[in-house]
Parts: sequence; structure tokens; C-alpha cells
Amino acid sequence: MRRIGNSIRLSRRKRGATIDLTADGFVFTQRRKTVDVRWEEISRIDAGVRDHITFDTFYIVVFAGGRNLVIEELDDGFRQLEFAIHERWPQIRERWLQLLSVPLHQAHYETLWKR
Repeated sequence: MRRIGNSIRLSRRKRGATIDLTADGFVFTQRRKTVDVRWEEISRIDAGVRDHITFDTFYIVVFAGGRNLVIEELDDGFRQLEFAIHERWPQIRERWLQLLSVPLHQAHYETLWKR
């Protein structure tokens, strides 16, 4: 049932999110709403895998300045953000890569880094 619910939610929403790196952080834009995030504001980074019946998606949740931003691997600019995060917090890279290798159709969520 969980997988069906995830697939329905995914197909109904049009994310259209983009991530643009800046000198001191990144800008996340979704549905015409823009959020500037500075690296120093980030207090926690979580990551997870969602099961959508036919495929799985990887996502991160960035906690910064009282906001929780959910950023999915299909968002434009995600790979650049991934490299920037690994450069800034190299200690989370190994666990991040392990999450990408979770067996198919097994949802998972965990905290990778916390201040």
C-alpha cells in the first residue's frame, strides 16, 4: 500500500525544482518560491530512499534556518549539490553512497550529519 501511495503522490505533483550553487551555499527554487541556504545555516542533513513501485528515488532533507528542504535526485542541479555537500562534509560520503545501494523497493531514511 505504501508503494502505491508514493507512486500516486509522485505522479500528481510537478516539482520543477532547481538547485543553483553560490559561493557560500545554494539557492533552492520550487514552484516560484526561492530559498537561499548558506552552508553555515545547515544544522542537519538527512537522506532517504522512496519506493515508487516501478522505481526508487533518492532524496535529502536539509535543515537550515528553521526550514526543512526536501531535495530529490531528479531535481535540476542535484548532482552539483551532491558534490558540494561531499566536499564540505566528506564524512557523510560513504554512508550516502551506501544508501544509493539499498536493495530495490526498500524505503529508508536516516540522519547523515548533525551539528
